[in-house]
Amino acid sequence: MKKFLLVCLIALIAVSAFAGGSGEKAAKGSAMPKEITVAIPALPATMEPGKEVLVSMYRVFMNVYDNLIFTDYQNNTGMMPGLAESWKQIDSQTLEVYLRKGVKFHNGTDFNADDVLVTFSQERLFGEKPAVGVKDKNWPSLKEVQKIDDYTVRFITSKPDPTMVQILSLPCYSIISGEDFKATPFVDWQFKPIGTGPYKIVDFDAEDHLIVEKNPEYWGGEPAFDKITFKVVKEIAARIAGLQSGDYQVICDVPTDFHATVNADPRTEIIGGPIAVARTIYMNMHKPYMDLHLRKALCYSIDRDALVRDLWNNMVDVPHGIQYKDFGDMYVAEHPAPKYDVEEAKKELAQSEYVKMGSPELVFRIMRDYYPGEVDTSQACVEMWKKVGINVKIEVCENQQQVNATDANKIRTLDLRNTMHNTLYPDPVGGLWRTFKPSYDATRYYNWDSRKFAEYGEILSTSIDPAERKAALKAMLIEWDENPPAVMLYNTPMFYGKAKDIQWKSYPCYFMDFGPRNVKK
Repeated sequence: MKKFLLVCLIALIAVSAFAGGSGEKAAKGSAMPKEITVAIPALPATMEPGKEVLVSMYRVFMNVYDNLIFTDYQNNTGMMPGLAESWKQIDSQTLEVYLRKGVKFHNGTDFNADDVLVTFSQERLFGEKPAVGVKDKNWPSLKEVQKIDDYTVRFITSKPDPTMVQILSLPCYSIISGEDFKATPFVDWQFKPIGTGPYKIVDFDAEDHLIVEKNPEYWGGEPAFDKITFKVVKEIAARIAGLQSGDYQVICDVPTDFHATVNADPRTEIIGGPIAVARTIYMNMHKPYMDLHLRKALCYSIDRDALVRDLWNNMVDVPHGIQYKDFGDMYVAEHPAPKYDVEEAKKELAQSEYVKMGSPELVFRIMRDYYPGEVDTSQACVEMWKKVGINVKIEVCENQQQVNATDANKIRTLDLRNTMHNTLYPDPVGGLWRTFKPSYDATRYYNWDSRKFAEYGEILSTSIDPAERKAALKAMLIEWDENPPAVMLYNTPMFYGKAKDIQWKSYPCYFMDFGPRNVKK
């Protein structure tokens, strides 16, 4: 009933809009407009890429900033030059990077090695009390960045690092103007940082909009749009109605229920699909009943094919572990998808401390569609668990603080919570190891004890021998399945609605790129 009313509301708003001005204006001609509005559910609290390591930042950062090295999402060829024209691995702990000349920041100053040094400085990111607030943990092995000359720098790590090139593509390592950073108090800087990207910030209100304008001197070519407004529109009904009326040219997070509505309009279409983000449910191993048997029972109970079929119309897939085919030779093709076996779930449950303790009701905290389809997916999982004898109660929270509420000992009180695991560059270190290494949530907050996983992870993240790295990855995937820290569900879907005259393509990640690499004039 709720979805039926939502569809009716969308139709009513859209019909009203077609009778007015904006819908008629959007229908004229087929040439791309010079200005577009992109409706998104949220914006980051600040525009400092090293501070806001969130999905909301991932969606906008590529339009304002550049990295030294990019991931080639257009052709899936791995890594490609950005602000670095080329690079050379000197040894297992040293990467020499040759910078692009003639690049200018949005304020007109020249880009050079000094800006790289400030970007990766102790003062900004890596010190004990950095300007961004929390010491960066994405590159713990980084020891030093040396300036060789104005257009050559060296990255030196404390131990061998096989993914130095890929790490430089992370959003948090977008290059900023060192001169402007030093001259501006951080309290002001973070809302209007200076980058080298295809668009420059004109106005930013974290609760409402980010407005950017074309950088006419962009080194990568002329951007397609003169102006882009990223507009916060929290309700999906309003996003879809705005797309159909011509107020928005691109909208994010369109549930499959509304794909037919968007595709039925000859001016709009749905694009996108599964991205390199695994959707899982964390299990809190601080709880005495959350032993290995209960965790396996929770995992075996989930019919992922049913979730993919009934909730996503078979438009997403189930990963074979947190790994993706764009890993190339590092992809372990023979590793199986998660197992669905009701009888095996019941056997594991019968041996669990959970049953011995009287099968207490588990608290499953969620937010209302913080993740795509979160409520529907969570409700379906609860019903599947019920069938094998696991009692779970959903608590819908307003924010992450409520989800992560703690007791007097600062232990989170939930039993289960939704989460996702971004793979930010094409290597398992950027996904599986990044989000399950001991310094991250599964161990820090949910008491996962997996010394085997950590030992193999160290090999994966430090060995420069491809065969040794792949053997370590195979062992990590097996250990994750046999000692699960989370219930694997499916690859997160990301569907966009867009006007057909916008020649923009979505990437297999959260990044939205409206620059000349991805949108041609």
